[in-house]
Amino acid sequence: MQTKPDMTRGEKIWLEVRLTAPPAQAEAAADTLVRLTGRGVRVEEGNSLSDPWRVTGYLEPGPEVEPLRRRLEELAAYLARQAPGQVQLEFGELPEQDWHAAWKRHFHPRRAAPGLWVGPPWDPPRPPAGQQAVTIDPGAAFGTGLHPSTRLCLLRLVELARAGALPTPVLDVGCGSGILALAALRLGCRRAVGIDIDPLARRAARHNAALNRLPERFEVSDRALSAMGERFPLVLANLTAAELEPLAADLAARLTPAGELVASGILAEQEERMRAVFAAAGLEPEARRREEEWVALICRRAEEGP
Repeated sequence: MQTKPDMTRGEKIWLEVRLTAPPAQAEAAADTLVRLTGRGVRVEEGNSLSDPWRVTGYLEPGPEVEPLRRRLEELAAYLARQAPGQVQLEFGELPEQDWHAAWKRHFHPRRAAPGLWVGPPWDPPRPPAGQQAVTIDPGAAFGTGLHPSTRLCLLRLVELARAGALPTPVLDVGCGSGILALAALRLGCRRAVGIDIDPLARRAARHNAALNRLPERFEVSDRALSAMGERFPLVLANLTAAELEPLAADLAARLTPAGELVASGILAEQEERMRAVFAAAGLEPEARRREEEWVALICRRAEEGP
C-alpha cells in the first residue's frame, strides 16, 4: 500500500516518471526525458539483451507538469507501436526530500573504463594510485558514464592515453554533461572543446568542469558544428544514428588530415548503414568497439587533404 505525501507541510511534490521498454525504445525515452526536464535520468538495464530497461526521471512541480505528462503519454504510445505490449509508463508522486535523495541512492562511484572512475559530488570517486577520476553531477544533464555508448568512448580515450597517443585538442560534439571532454582532460589532453545545442547541457558541462577544477581547459560553446573553423585531431560524437547521419560530412570536415572520429550511440543493427554514411562523407571506419547492442566506429579520413 502506497502512502500519499503529507501535503499539509507545503512540501513540493515531484512527479516521478517510470517507463519500461525494450532497449532501443528505452534509450529514445531517456533522451526525450532529459530534453524535457533538463535533468539526468536513471537507466536500469536488464540482465540480458532481451530484458527490458527501466528509465526513471522527475518532473518539477509547476504549471508545465500536466503538458509534459501528456507529451510523455504520447511518446509512450508512439514507442508502444514500435514494440507492442512491451512498453509500460507509470507516474508517481515524490516529496522533494525524496527526490533529492533519489540520485544519491542510485549513483555511486564506479569504474567506467580501465583506470578511469566516475562518481557524483556527494560521493566523489577515490581511484587507486595511478588512476584517474571524473566527478559528474547527474542531476544536470545526460551523461554519467554508465551507458554503454559512453563507456565505449571512454574506453577509446583510455586506449589512446595508454599508448601515449591522446592528442590535443579534443572536440566533443553534443557534449551533454561534459563527461567525455573532462575524461580526456583527466587522461592527459591539454584542451577540450564541447558543443551542444541545448543550453541546459552547456550549463551542466560548465558546472561539471568547475567541479573538476578544469574550467580553463574546457571551452563549452553553442556553435554549430558546420560553423566551426578549427580542425581537431580527435572528435568524439556520442549521439544516435539519426543524429550522426546528417552530421557525417561536418564531422569529417572538423578532422585534421590524420585525425580520428569516435562515433558512438549506434545500435548493432544500424552499423552497416552508418558505415556507408561515413564512407560517403569521406570517412573510413577502420575499427569498432561493441558493448551489448551498442557499437562505436573509429573512423579516419579516407584521403588526406590540406
